[in-house]
Order: sequence, then structure tokens, then C-alpha cells
Amino acid sequence: MSTTPGATSPISTPHQTTPGFDAPGFDFLTWFEVNRTKILTGLGVVVLAVVIFLYFRYQHEQNEVAASEALTSALNPGAAGIQPTGAALLAVAEAHTGTRAAERARLLAAGRLYIEGKFTEAQAQFDKFTTDFPDSSLVATALLGIATTLDSQNKTNECLAAYQRVIASYPNDPLAWRARLHKARLHEAIGQFSTAISLYDEISRSQSAGEFVQEAAILRSRLVAAHPELEVASTVTNSVKVGSLPAGKP
Repeated sequence: MSTTPGATSPISTPHQTTPGFDAPGFDFLTWFEVNRTKILTGLGVVVLAVVIFLYFRYQHEQNEVAASEALTSALNPGAAGIQPTGAALLAVAEAHTGTRAAERARLLAAGRLYIEGKFTEAQAQFDKFTTDFPDSSLVATALLGIATTLDSQNKTNECLAAYQRVIASYPNDPLAWRARLHKARLHEAIGQFSTAISLYDEISRSQSAGEFVQEAAILRSRLVAAHPELEVASTVTNSVKVGSLPAGKP
């Protein structure tokens, strides 16, 4: 056989295999016997992990069922016309911590305590709700509850700060518009009329304030009727704001 000068003959390389089940000469039974302890230990760990997971999931589901039944029982004392008590609802929250029913029970307990006139206790439970369930969709409700209980205790400065917290944390939530309205009325009650007017105007001009727009307009009208000078001051303030805008700006 002739070869071309300068050409390189192909070099054959030995056949290489990666050790494994299909490697030539591999004996599965021998491999299994050698590694029996490791294999069985690994399988045991996996099975145990699955069993533990299923057990805890089952326990969690059972806890949720028990908590839901307890909350239903507390909400329906049995006798017609009998309302659930804050203490009964709070007992459900304490006995079934970590469940969705406990979340609802604590907020409902705070509300019932407020209705029962136990403002300090209600405030404490609203506050605990925000701490225990910071990611709950009902936190805004709890924050408004804190402000309301402070309002009922005549803690004016703390109450104003609490309403502002709702507004700052959830500016476009319907509860924030309610907070603005309550805050405006409180400013009006302590004689801070111009601040009240500003809040009433903010609510009245909003397209997202919903049902509070009309109420704010009525309250503003009553306030101005009692203090006509506020209308003049408001008009002057708005004129100054418009006049201060650069030319060509709306």
C-alpha cells in the first residue's frame, strides 16, 4: 500500500470506558454487596425524610381543621342573639398559634374587645397582630384599629401618628382614605382647621377615595360655614400655588 509523502498515518487510540453499570466486566451484585451499607443507609434517610414530611403536613392540616372548628364554635356561641366575646376569640388565637384561623381569631378578638369598650386590650391585640402576622393582607385593618382605639382613649397625638402610619404605609388602600377622613376630623376637633381643610380637599379631589369623597365634601362645607375665613384662606393659598407655577405650566 502506497503512502503520500508527508502524510501522517492515523493513530488509533485505545477504547476508553467510564466505570459504570455498563462497563465491561461490571458485576452489579458484587458492587451492591460492597456498597450495601451505604445504599441502605441512603435509602433509609430518604424514606425517613418523606415520612417526617408527610407526618408534619398531616399534623398541620389537622391543626388547621381543629383551629377552624374552634373559631366557628367561638363565633357561634349557640344561643340566638348571643355575640362572641373577645375573650373567647382570643382563647382560640392563643390555643391555635401558627394557623390561619388563629390569624383571623386575633383580629376578630381585637375588634370585639373594642366593641366591649376594652380599648387598651383591643389596642394591644391589634398591635400584636401586626407583629405576629406582618405579611398578612389584614395588617392595614389592624393599623387602623390601633388608631381607632387611641382615638377612643383620647390620646390625640398618638392617634394622629397612628392614622398617618396607615396613610404612609398604604396610601392608595381604601382604609387609608378612611384614615385621612378620621385624621381630618380629629384636626378639626382640636382646632387645626387649615390642616383639616387640606385633608378634606385631598379626599374630595381624589378619584380613588370612593364613598369618602362625598362625606369629606360635606364635612368641609360645614367647617367653612362655621368659619367663613377658612374659605378665603383656602382661596388665597390656591391662588398663590397657581401663581407660583412657571409660565406655560398647568
